Amino acid sequence: MMAPQGTILPGTAIQLGNYAVVIDKYIAEGGFAHVYLATLANGSGFPVVVKRIAVADKERLAIVNKEIETMKRLGKHKNIVEYMDSCMGKLEGGGYEVLILMEYCGGGPVIDLMNRRLQHRLTEPEILKIFSNVCEAVAYLHYSDPPILHRDIKVENILLSHNDYKLCDFGSATTNILRGDNIPRNVKDIQLLEEEINNHTTLQYRAPEMVDLYMRKGIDEKIDIWALGVLLYKLCYYTTPFEEQGQLAILNVRYTIPEYPVFSPGLVDLFKSMLKEDPRQRPNIYQVMKATSALRGLPCPIKNV
Repeated sequence: MMAPQGTILPGTAIQLGNYAVVIDKYIAEGGFAHVYLATLANGSGFPVVVKRIAVADKERLAIVNKEIETMKRLGKHKNIVEYMDSCMGKLEGGGYEVLILMEYCGGGPVIDLMNRRLQHRLTEPEILKIFSNVCEAVAYLHYSDPPILHRDIKVENILLSHNDYKLCDFGSATTNILRGDNIPRNVKDIQLLEEEINNHTTLQYRAPEMVDLYMRKGIDEKIDIWALGVLLYKLCYYTTPFEEQGQLAILNVRYTIPEYPVFSPGLVDLFKSMLKEDPRQRPNIYQVMKATSALRGLPCPIKNV
């Protein structure tokens, strides 16, 4: 990949918190971030990832710090990309630079795997393996105290490392659950929430209650369940259920199921169960995990909390 201007040059040595690293190459960008493959400078040759985020002001810096705090809080989990360290500095021209050191997932994003497999698409067992791993990560988030909503579950945010699929990108994660009296009532508060949702989530994966905040259905763990339904559909059919029709289709839960490829009724029923307009009718993460495990013929790896 061609590196844009202003990227860190290969061979650059950086002290990043407790780790000395050497930049190997630029590998990706997203939002305000550049992502690099690097090596620990301790002679081990151990590969790591450096995410460099440039922000213009303290307000945006606070958002990045929130992402770091979320990753720190999560610690180690086999289905979550591991945070290692971070550091922050001021930029000469104004603004701030944040460097985040993370685990390197050599298999790359699931979206790349799908693009390599356009002719020979993912099989049902492969789909269920990916989906099951993501569900374990989401269960870990939802079972945290307080619960964490990821809010941006999508194929681009799932990476393969050895034989495990891992959820990444916690820049949209929040513990701000809106239920009952916490649901915004006045127009100003609704508009602020709308702006935040637009900035931190992906339209095709948004639940109806995020698309129309005037429904006042609240926002809780069930938005991630909806996104998991969209994810499972995408893994199956290589498109999202609401790709063409947009917001109106999401609000009316109007989508079609392609005739090909053919999947088991159990798998189709699973994504249909998550794509319910009323969040109360969607399963919780334990129920999703249990159904997924049953389709794989395996015991459910999580408890019903």
